[in-house]
Amino acid sequence: MKIETKNCSKCFNKNCWLVNALGYAPYGRCQFCDLKFRNCLFLHYQIISIVLIIIFFGASFLIYGRVSELVIISVFILSVVYGYFFNKSTDKIIRANFSEKKAKEALGELNKNLEKRVREQTKEIRKAYEVEKEARQTLEKTNDAKNQFIMATQHHLRTPLTSMSGYLDLLKGGSYGKIPKKIQDVINKFTASTSNEIKIVNDLLDISQFQLGRQVVLPKENIKIDKMIKEAIEDVKLEAEKKGISLTMEVQDNLPDIKADPQKLKVAVYNIIDNAVKYTQHGSVAVKIQTKADKLLLTIQDTGAGIPKEYQKDLFNKLFERGEGAMKMFATGRGIGLWITSRIIEGHKGKIWAESAGEGKGSTFFIELPLNVVLGNRALNLKNLPPEFRGSGVAKSH
Repeated sequence: MKIETKNCSKCFNKNCWLVNALGYAPYGRCQFCDLKFRNCLFLHYQIISIVLIIIFFGASFLIYGRVSELVIISVFILSVVYGYFFNKSTDKIIRANFSEKKAKEALGELNKNLEKRVREQTKEIRKAYEVEKEARQTLEKTNDAKNQFIMATQHHLRTPLTSMSGYLDLLKGGSYGKIPKKIQDVINKFTASTSNEIKIVNDLLDISQFQLGRQVVLPKENIKIDKMIKEAIEDVKLEAEKKGISLTMEVQDNLPDIKADPQKLKVAVYNIIDNAVKYTQHGSVAVKIQTKADKLLLTIQDTGAGIPKEYQKDLFNKLFERGEGAMKMFATGRGIGLWITSRIIEGHKGKIWAESAGEGKGSTFFIELPLNVVLGNRALNLKNLPPEFRGSGVAKSH
């Protein structure tokens, strides 16, 4: 029998045979009970009560020959008390069973929902992974194509630039006859521009090589660091003279040779000295080379623009980025010099850092390189040499 909602508005459960038969729950527990007819606790109570009444009445009739009023009252009270406690105990049992059943059903439903959700999430994750994988592969292919394009372009650019530089040197050297002074000035400007373009192409090529993880620094034995730095200073000397800046160099006596890549290390040192000259409007730029324990220490100190505190932390990690003050003073900078310099120094197993009291207070750059002195076929650490081989004086040149 189907139960109308209006006849059993308080029923939680419509599986009870008695609720279905009556259309309502005669007891509170009936709204939770889903037992069939033969297992109904209410029916058991009725049967037990009738059996007890018959037993008491029968016993009373056999003993006294009649059913006394006392027996009737006793049976009535016993039935009421028994019914009360029976109702209480069965009510708790049925409610507990109902709660347990509902909890299991809810847990089962929750598991089903979770499994469904997990399957859906797994599908979404797999789909996202496939999309990410395809995107990563596309990005890698694009990146490889970009690197190949950049490298090919740089090589194609460097070849004609190198040829131009060679012909300009021949013109300046008089290989094609005497050059008038006016044309000589033009050739000098053309040479400077060509050299600058070659440096830009070389810098971009170095960036590509570093980012690809290729070996860029190729050290050689017996490199004279002071000679290399003098060459770097010569390249920026003209700019310093134009600005009226004092450009000096101090070199420790008996400076030992080092193991280094002369071309790359010169680029690194040039970048620092060139920046010092560019961002110094007046005052001086001082370059100092000395040994310190088993290290060679190169110091470049200027009285220029300085470095704001907020830029000092990531000074060597930014590529194609420049500070506002730097852009105002030198608008054509590329923002790659310090990044390349730090990678070159790292390739030499060295360290580079900068110190500045702040904007407008000058800067000091430090380059520290491992120092090995080569004697014949033996490489000795500088700190193990006697004092007369290390040198203690300082020579100054301008």
